[in-house]
Amino acid sequence: MVKPTTSKEGRCTKLEAEGLRDRTESVPLQERQDRPRVSQELRNEAERTTRPRANVLAIAICGAAEPCREQIMAALAEMAQPLVEVVDTQSSPDDRHKIRSPDAIIVALGEDPETWGLQIQDVVAEGSRPAIIAAVADRSGEAVRQALRAGADDVFFLPPEISDLSRCLVRVGEMRQGGARKRAVVCALASVAGGVGVSTLTAALGFALRRMTKQRVALVDLGMQSGALAAILDLNPEHTLTELVDPSSTVDSLRLERSLAVHESGLYLLAAPKRIEEGEMVSGDSILSVLEVMQELFDVILIDCGHHMSESLVTVWEHATHLVYPVEQSISSVRPAQRFLEMFGRLGLADLEVQFVLNRYVPGNPFTVEKIEAAIGRRVAVHIPRDDDAFVQMQLGCADLATLAPQSAATAAIDQLAALIGGLPSPSDAMAKGSFLARVRAAFRVPAGPGVAPVLGGERHTVQPSASGA
Repeated sequence: MVKPTTSKEGRCTKLEAEGLRDRTESVPLQERQDRPRVSQELRNEAERTTRPRANVLAIAICGAAEPCREQIMAALAEMAQPLVEVVDTQSSPDDRHKIRSPDAIIVALGEDPETWGLQIQDVVAEGSRPAIIAAVADRSGEAVRQALRAGADDVFFLPPEISDLSRCLVRVGEMRQGGARKRAVVCALASVAGGVGVSTLTAALGFALRRMTKQRVALVDLGMQSGALAAILDLNPEHTLTELVDPSSTVDSLRLERSLAVHESGLYLLAAPKRIEEGEMVSGDSILSVLEVMQELFDVILIDCGHHMSESLVTVWEHATHLVYPVEQSISSVRPAQRFLEMFGRLGLADLEVQFVLNRYVPGNPFTVEKIEAAIGRRVAVHIPRDDDAFVQMQLGCADLATLAPQSAATAAIDQLAALIGGLPSPSDAMAKGSFLARVRAAFRVPAGPGVAPVLGGERHTVQPSASGA
């Protein structure tokens, strides 16, 4: 082809321009339109091998027999969100650099749970670790727990349901984008000794975290026998946890929101069943389903575990980020704490640490902090000074301690514990924040009667006689 020459002004001559136009017009219009598109597709194809697409997740499938793999592929094909592409992790070394590293690996686990840990280790390569999504055929809460313990980040059942698989992959996408939504803080409060103020502390922490974080905070009442949180918040819920434990239906955000009661402070409550016997219907599997949805809707979840140990509570602890255990200055509180630690150790929950809180702390009590720490072998994280007046005001006013008793040392200690749970900057020392008179009242508290001391929530218990050790 003759290259057109240009004039001094750098333009083609008229004759040469006419010739170029004629040659261009001789090419069919469709071909001329296709050329840029084909060239762009080639460039796109080259880019696919070198950089990932921002809105598409790369998924690998491992350990699946052909029928199982086909089921997973069919579910992925029908899934609307997120967008995914399946990559081959078994390619030859020469082609491996052209293939995008997976953002998530779906591992079809075998029938023997004892081998699940090895299966997951085999598919995790050195370097950056993709998310591991386990596919299990056993549709039980125990299978989910075993898969998570083996190293899986999430679990769905086989044959796969599109909604479950989508839920798992949406979470992977959020983590890949730098955590588009921060994972919810799940704090469980438990004690095997009754009357130590678990429910009252749960409500007080809820108020404090709502005020300090301005985030969505929910309370869950698993104290099936007492159902104290609704009373403390002065709520009469029409719907309760009972409506979410039907095994024949799936828990989704709409069903959950209908079951929540809302306090004027902005706190949400998932109340305990109205009848004590209905608590027997609440299984570990149903609690797991509820928690998964709540973690998508709320930033902080506080769970009142009551003082009756059950499978449901173990499920909660397996998904909790914090476990707070209140103790008091008495033998009847410290000895159950020792027994709880023995049981907790047998559960093998290595990622969760029990955080002890000394509730109703009185400096002059013979059961000193040092003796309690020596008895349980753990450090006490926060001391909440005894201030019955402040907590009575909270229960009568159904409001935040910071509003009802802003000068109380107990209010400052609750804020300190809330900061610890919420990952917030620690406030000033709790006792230093309290007024002088509040500290004096806590140190010289006079029992209400011979051998009986007032406690939170209107409960009464016998005071332990003084002793030299705990």
